[in-house]
Amino acid sequence: MKRYISAILINALLIQQVGCYSQKAITYKEFYNLQNVDEALIHTSANKSIKLTTDSLKNSYVKWNAYKDSIIVWSTQTVRDKNYSWAVSDTIKLSSSEIDKVYVDEFDVTKTIIAIAIPIAFFVITIAVIGEGLGVSGNILGDTHL
Repeated sequence: MKRYISAILINALLIQQVGCYSQKAITYKEFYNLQNVDEALIHTSANKSIKLTTDSLKNSYVKWNAYKDSIIVWSTQTVRDKNYSWAVSDTIKLSSSEIDKVYVDEFDVTKTIIAIAIPIAFFVITIAVIGEGLGVSGNILGDTHL
């Protein structure tokens, strides 16, 4: 029984991690009021894009402080050569008037449920058709009698 519960919980965790996310365009004022933002994409009025990420596995470390009238972005990237590697740092300050849009990832529950329900329905229908074609009757999960 524990194996079945573990299998369900592992699948639920994987579905949550790779669930359906969509980017939502918001203003800088809305971004400033958000809490716990891990990733965002700032699009400036000069058609420049700045990706804010806290994922250190990409060898790109970004820290930012959002203020009411501006944002300061500190970024560090690791540059690798054949024999050695070094870190390159950069600081960018943008006023709120220079920021056109901010895009944040938003979890979409409806799309995730649809993405899960379609394969499960297909699997159940396939099992039912195969079971009917083979003449199997009763419980498809096995005999429940002790």
